[in-house]
Amino acid sequence: MNESVKKTDSIESLRQRVSEMENLLNANQMLCDVLDPVELYSTISRLIREQLEVSPIGIFVYHHETENFELVFSHGLNDLVFTFDKNNGPLWQKILQKEPFPVNDTSGNPIFKEFSINNILKKLYSEWWVPFIMKEEVIGLLTIGEKNNGQPIDEIEYDYIKHIANQATVCLTACNLNLKRQKERQELDKILKNLSLLYNIGRAMTYISDLKNLLKYILEKAIGITNAEKGSIMLYDPDTNRLSITFIEGLEDNDYQEKINNKQVECKSFKPGEGVAGQAFQEAKPVILNNIKGEDEFIEADSSFVRSIACIPMLVYNEVIGVINVTNKQDDTQFTEVDIEMLKAVTDQAAVAINKAQLQEMAITDFLTGLYIRRYFMSRLQDELLRSERYNKTFSIAMIDIDKFKNVNDTYGHAAGDQALKAAGSFFQKNLRQTDVVARYGGEEFVIFFPETNKKVAYVLAERLRKGFSQIRLDTLPRLSISLGISTYPDDGKDIETLIKKADAAMYSAKQRGRNQVVKFS
Repeated sequence: MNESVKKTDSIESLRQRVSEMENLLNANQMLCDVLDPVELYSTISRLIREQLEVSPIGIFVYHHETENFELVFSHGLNDLVFTFDKNNGPLWQKILQKEPFPVNDTSGNPIFKEFSINNILKKLYSEWWVPFIMKEEVIGLLTIGEKNNGQPIDEIEYDYIKHIANQATVCLTACNLNLKRQKERQELDKILKNLSLLYNIGRAMTYISDLKNLLKYILEKAIGITNAEKGSIMLYDPDTNRLSITFIEGLEDNDYQEKINNKQVECKSFKPGEGVAGQAFQEAKPVILNNIKGEDEFIEADSSFVRSIACIPMLVYNEVIGVINVTNKQDDTQFTEVDIEMLKAVTDQAAVAINKAQLQEMAITDFLTGLYIRRYFMSRLQDELLRSERYNKTFSIAMIDIDKFKNVNDTYGHAAGDQALKAAGSFFQKNLRQTDVVARYGGEEFVIFFPETNKKVAYVLAERLRKGFSQIRLDTLPRLSISLGISTYPDDGKDIETLIKKADAAMYSAKQRGRNQVVKFS
């Protein structure tokens, strides 16, 4: 009978052991299947609670750089936010032994006095601490509260906790490595994306010869790269020794933005060293202000609605030619060093492209008036003629002459005459449509072509120019006026020479009729 009982007990003990092994194997599998740290914390907590019926439970991660423990998961602690520093005393030595250990003695008093003073144990309601140690380095802690039935943890449960802790340590390390690889992959993807973006920007810049379109493209890319709200490009004028806004993007008022970009509105300019952009220009290095309020370098912060700004100088052969500014990250974050590195890469390419475009513009632009030269205008007009022939469109030409200009030179001198020509050039640039093209034809004569514009509309536009020009006031000069003659394709001719000749004839007729008027060729 006794033998039979012993045999039964032995079988029952074996079955219990097999069951325990199955639990451990299942637990191992569950832990190994998890690659997300947060999910792993939850899985560890659930396995311990189900096996031991304990509560509460806390999981801490150890940060080696700050030498402190941070509570990253808890069950039954009401979302407690908690950290504590490493202590090199008895508790730390106990942790390094890698074994689960009680934090209270048999009477319920704290074993480690230094922690009871700070109420750490009281806040955690913990009875046992289980270290997570990988290759002699502490990576975390598991804290376990009292069993629900009030009984102490037995030997089997102790082994289970120890085994789970060992497996959890391996899995936690794997999770961290996986997160690190994901982050590295994301960083690599970002670098490759940025390199591709910079390559495409560089290629695009080589094909954009028009300065205005080039500035628009550069600024759009700078704003997009940094996820900024708006931006501007300021170019340096050595004649005036000032930085002026040449192009702006991202304003809510599109009409006002267009007026700025078309030079119809004059913005504030800065001397080198003045303001944050002037500082970036003078020092030839990027300047970031992530909190504008209280910064003396930024001028008119409140009125410009700028919260943060990054200014990057553009250098060609170690000479600064301007500054790219981007303001206000759209997600209200701050400009970072990564943003600056990307912007520097863009500005390095932009500076060369802008310098090239400026040189090209100088070659096709009249130095005195800032308008296109006659030869370039005729090339553009030829392109417009071919386009109009192909698509059956119309366009008009206006020949313009400043009335009695010879009297200005003879009476007031050539310097006054140059002043009048400069004023005329500035007037035409500000008062034409974006699609219209104007040039200095020679002397005091100018020429405009109005794309896709019939004679009636061209007359209205020319009359508006005539009235506006008569309002120009120059310091010591009398009021100026202009005479304009209009011809239209294909009504008045189907080649450039004929159209120019007839527009010129109409202008001559306007002068004969008393000047300061518009005449259509008929």
